[in-house]
Amino acid sequence: MNSKVKIPRSKFHLGFWILGFGLLLLPFASAKEYKVGYVNSDEIIARYEGAIEAKKQLDAEIAKFEAKAESLKMEYEQAKEEYESQQLGLSEEGKRTKLAEVESRKRRYDNYLKEVYGKNGKIEQKNQELIAPIVAQIDSAVRSVAEEEGFSLVIDAAKAGVVYAALGLDLTQLVVEELNRRYAPAPPIGPTKLIYAIMPIYETNDEAQQAQIGKSIRTFVNDLIGNKPQVEVLPNPQVDEIIQSRGYASSPIQLTQALDVAQALNTDYCIFGECSKKERRIQFKLSLVDVKKQTLVKSQSGETESLERLKERVSAVVQVLYSSIKR
Repeated sequence: MNSKVKIPRSKFHLGFWILGFGLLLLPFASAKEYKVGYVNSDEIIARYEGAIEAKKQLDAEIAKFEAKAESLKMEYEQAKEEYESQQLGLSEEGKRTKLAEVESRKRRYDNYLKEVYGKNGKIEQKNQELIAPIVAQIDSAVRSVAEEEGFSLVIDAAKAGVVYAALGLDLTQLVVEELNRRYAPAPPIGPTKLIYAIMPIYETNDEAQQAQIGKSIRTFVNDLIGNKPQVEVLPNPQVDEIIQSRGYASSPIQLTQALDVAQALNTDYCIFGECSKKERRIQFKLSLVDVKKQTLVKSQSGETESLERLKERVSAVVQVLYSSIKR
């Protein structure tokens, strides 16, 4: 008999669910009327508070099962060790009695493992019990968002392997927000702050890099936006960390990259841009993005012949961008 029996480990598993239902299709609708979107089910499950809570419940149940399995295993191993250490001094009847006790404890331990970890065992049943409402809630949220946004078909990018999708077709964030509404904290008293992320301002030539024009512009924008009422600007290191992790640090930030970073930071708006310097002439362009709507609000250019007046010109551009937001 081998006492080195490993207790199986179980994982919370939501299985595979492919979304591919027509929501608002009419029998004779033309293909031009179809609007196809997608979600990432893996990301939804990872960010849905209901799924996170379900995993905690399953982990707690598994911990109880594992504790009892470990206790039964120790009882069996202890009986086995006693038999092996005492058998030389036991009568034949005593050996049979002691061996029967060892085998009984072994059967009890094996039966428990099968009952808990086997096919359709307690853990599998508990997993299914927790999965069913989660899947139903996710499907319901996808349907609700798709109908509200006018999508005829929604596919699961985590399973379908989407190679390319135009901006505005990813419904993942909207579905997560829909699912987590009932987990949201009570709204604060008074106006809610709008969160901004200011991206690094890309320096397009050597002169701009040497003079650190982009760094100066970014500092000015941070200060100018941060002084607006009911606005919070995220610290640059927090923004830069996401940019680095996404691999965007070595090239100009484009709209898609800006949206990706801003969504990861859960901001309301973000600003990105670029600049250049040729002798005394400094040129720059800033763009404001509505992150929730996934749209470019406005781009505005500025220039100056004097480094001393750069903040003044940046201020004028920022004011144009800020004023373009519909409140």
